[in-house]
Amino acid sequence: MAKQITAIIVGAGHRALLYSLYALQNPEKFKIVGVADPDPIRRRKTAEMHGFGEDMCFESAEALAERPRLADAVINGTMDTQHVKTAVPLLRRGYDMLLEKPFAVNEDEMWELQRVAGETGRRVMICHVLRYAPFYVAVKERLLAGEIGDIINIQATEHVSYHHLAVSFVRGKWGNEEKCGAPMLLAKCCHDMDLIMWLKSGVAPRQVASFGSDFQFDPAKKPAGAGKRCLVDCGIEENC
Repeated sequence: MAKQITAIIVGAGHRALLYSLYALQNPEKFKIVGVADPDPIRRRKTAEMHGFGEDMCFESAEALAERPRLADAVINGTMDTQHVKTAVPLLRRGYDMLLEKPFAVNEDEMWELQRVAGETGRRVMICHVLRYAPFYVAVKERLLAGEIGDIINIQATEHVSYHHLAVSFVRGKWGNEEKCGAPMLLAKCCHDMDLIMWLKSGVAPRQVASFGSDFQFDPAKKPAGAGKRCLVDCGIEENC
C-alpha cells in the first residue's frame, strides 16, 4: 500500500483549498496537517476543515520554515509576488512543493527558484494543470505520433469566462498589476505560454505577441439599475 502523503497549505486562498479537497476525498492517500496564512479566520477554517490543532497553524511561511519539517510537502497558493519568497525557505527546510503559477514574476526569481530546487534536491511541481486535461493530452499524443505534422505557428485565444473575469480580473487582485505583481499575460496566459512550449516539444518560439481588450466590462455597457457592488447597492443583483 502506498504511503500517505502529508502536506501543509501555505496561503489558504480559494485555489489551495480546492486542491486540498483531494485529502478529504482520498484520506488514505493524502492528508493536510497544517496551514500558514496571515489571516486568522482562514487559518481557523482550514484547521476545522482538515481536523488539525492550533499548534499546526502559522502566521507566515517564514514562521513555518523556522520549525523542523512537519510534513512531506506544502501546497503554495500565495499571491504571485510571494511565490518564490515563500518557496525558498521551505525548500531549504526540506519540503517538496506544489507551487501555483506563475511561479515567478521576473527572470531573477525564476533562476533563484531553479537554483534552490537543484541545491536542495526538492521536487517542485508547477500547477500547469491544462497539461493533464484530456483534450490537450490527446493533441499532444497526435503531435508526437506525427498525425498533425510540423507546427508552424500556434494561435491561443484565452476566453476568460464572465464570472472568472469579474471575480478575479475586474474586482479581484488580479485586475491590478500593482497588487498581484503580474500582468495579464503572466497571471492568466501563463497557461497558454506553457502549452505553446509543451506542444512544440522543446522547440523554443522565436517570438510571442499578445493583445486583448476590455470588451464586456465597460461602464457604458452596464445594465440599468446596476450598482458599484453586488451586495451593497445593486438593484438587479438577485436577477443578474
